[in-house]
Amino acid sequence: MLILLGAVALMVLVVVANVSRSRSTVRGIEVNIRYGRQPQLVNSQVVKDSILAVVPALLQQQVGQVDRQTVAEAASHVPFLSDVSASTSVSGKVVVRATQRRPIARLYYGPKEYYFDSEGALMPSSPLGSCNVLVVGGDFTEPLRADSLNSQMLALLDIARFLDRESKYGDLIDQVYIERDGDIMMVPKLGNHVVELGTPEDLDAKFSNLLTFYRKGMPRAGWDTYSRLSLKFKGQVVCTKRETK
Repeated sequence: MLILLGAVALMVLVVVANVSRSRSTVRGIEVNIRYGRQPQLVNSQVVKDSILAVVPALLQQQVGQVDRQTVAEAASHVPFLSDVSASTSVSGKVVVRATQRRPIARLYYGPKEYYFDSEGALMPSSPLGSCNVLVVGGDFTEPLRADSLNSQMLALLDIARFLDRESKYGDLIDQVYIERDGDIMMVPKLGNHVVELGTPEDLDAKFSNLLTFYRKGMPRAGWDTYSRLSLKFKGQVVCTKRETK
């Protein structure tokens, strides 16, 4: 009987505590961002500002009135974040948890700078820091739309994802540039030449040929011998000698 009465009393206390908490005023916003190994591109204040822009009366609401889905959607407006969720804590705070997106390429589009993340999302540059990632750009023929990437953007994204996934090739390339006609040029980290990739097809075979040439051909010929290497032809690395004065 005593055990039963104790259990009932505990349940009553829990219910009373929950009712009291739900009727109390929100005591603040707590933001927890998982950065992983990436430089910090966004801070908690930016997230709080985004939430309060959508729900300006949040801090005057009762805890039980908080629409957690609306809060999570407001925090998701911050382009640096993914996997956003919202809840309320025992202490009466609104708690937002999120993961900072992982940039894999820095995009120069006219005078503006952006990042592509590993899922293909487009992010602006950040005043808080920068990431040492692949640089991409081009002679773009269409306006940039974050919600609908054009063919040039998709080609650059395909290469960025490939080089991010295959680090043995990603370590070779510093910059990628797409021409107006769709041809892709690359600037390697070693040597004073450009690499003509062509279209983003058969990437594994093309980069395998390039890596083999770097390991076996370049040491014999000399790293300053060629001005251009072309991977456009299947199974070949076509070299253009540098003009001598």
